[in-house]
Amino acid sequence: MSTNQFRFSSTNLFSHLLFFIGIFSCIPVLRIGHYSIYVWLMALAVPLLIITGRFRMRRTPLMPLLFSACITFFFTYSTLPEAYGENNFKGLLSILLVFIVSASLLLDSKDSERVISGVLIAGKINIIWIFLQTIFWGILKTDLNDLVFNQTLHMVENASQYKASGLVSTGLCWNAGGIAAAIILVFAFESVQWKILALISGFLTQSSTTIIGVVVVMLFFFFQYITSEKIKEKIKLRNFLISFTIIGMGISLLVFVPKIQSMLDKVIGTSIDRLNMIFNEGSQLDSSAAAHFNYYSNLPDLIHQMNSGQLFFGHGIDCSGLPYTKLTRQYFWLDSWFLESDIANTFLGMGLLGITSLYFFLFYIAVKRWADSKIVFIVILSYIICGYFYDVQSVTYYWLLFIEFALLNYKTHMKERKKELPNE
Repeated sequence: MSTNQFRFSSTNLFSHLLFFIGIFSCIPVLRIGHYSIYVWLMALAVPLLIITGRFRMRRTPLMPLLFSACITFFFTYSTLPEAYGENNFKGLLSILLVFIVSASLLLDSKDSERVISGVLIAGKINIIWIFLQTIFWGILKTDLNDLVFNQTLHMVENASQYKASGLVSTGLCWNAGGIAAAIILVFAFESVQWKILALISGFLTQSSTTIIGVVVVMLFFFFQYITSEKIKEKIKLRNFLISFTIIGMGISLLVFVPKIQSMLDKVIGTSIDRLNMIFNEGSQLDSSAAAHFNYYSNLPDLIHQMNSGQLFFGHGIDCSGLPYTKLTRQYFWLDSWFLESDIANTFLGMGLLGITSLYFFLFYIAVKRWADSKIVFIVILSYIICGYFYDVQSVTYYWLLFIEFALLNYKTHMKERKKELPNE
């Protein structure tokens, strides 16, 4: 094989690899052994990069976060209990894999497009799965995730989430927060029909994180629409018919199928109640919302207990549960856990250095894309806001860091779509 043929074949290989990394990044219930397929693909990429001579350790906006993770790991590894030590190691390895693969492979817009196209497909699959979960539980009282991924495939022991209202539709994850970023991307970059489905699926998850993330992007489109000079442009007949059909089917189901009507009333009512808890100070918080609120109300006491080293470098990557349990006794029976909040988890886990480097990375992308792609800026902004309600950055092996790096060079096709609209 000639040098040019080898380069072409390796380029083709990595192009497909990036696509599948994008797909499996937000489908964590699909596992081989103890790890998701996403982790296996990221790990596979490293030896392939070395063999093909494409391994690079160039400077990127992720370097400060990797540097911080390394310092935290070596500062804390000898002091942690075994379970938290494992969290610390997995966290460092996850960030290192993201850094290596992104620095070596995400070099231009084509590479980024392969990743994002994979995530968009996975996001659509998750949206469809959320509808299926809702139908199976609402009509058949069957936990679809448990049936498929636990009882049948034996991939995960816990593939579902239950609240006081019953089973919660979480997509191909055990918590909707783990796939919220993918649903937000679908809403941001896909057609009107998928935007409608993404919005509905967000409410079906009853997840404040997902709903608020989608609403942030929706507000951007709304203000863009009312300020646009092309507000009177005609919509393609095909798009109108598809939208009309989807809305018509939805209304028909609500009117003529009482069971579905009752089920959706319950889900939407619960979602509205959760949003009311967030924005209305007088509302009584449910157990989940109260726990998340306490992450922040307990921070002053947690900071008071930290020594100078812990203040700057943290207690260990994804080890925020260790000091929190010592203070509150919450989840004291668990070997390890970490707080479902980007702010609290990163600060307690990696200290001031870690939280500064994480938000440097996020704001770097936002500022960089402001001039040429407002929608990417809004997506990153929505992720930052979502981080207040859930640990969207660190959940399932820091996959979102890789996707955000891809957004740094991703060229959206919004302008091209606008040009395709017929003029009056």
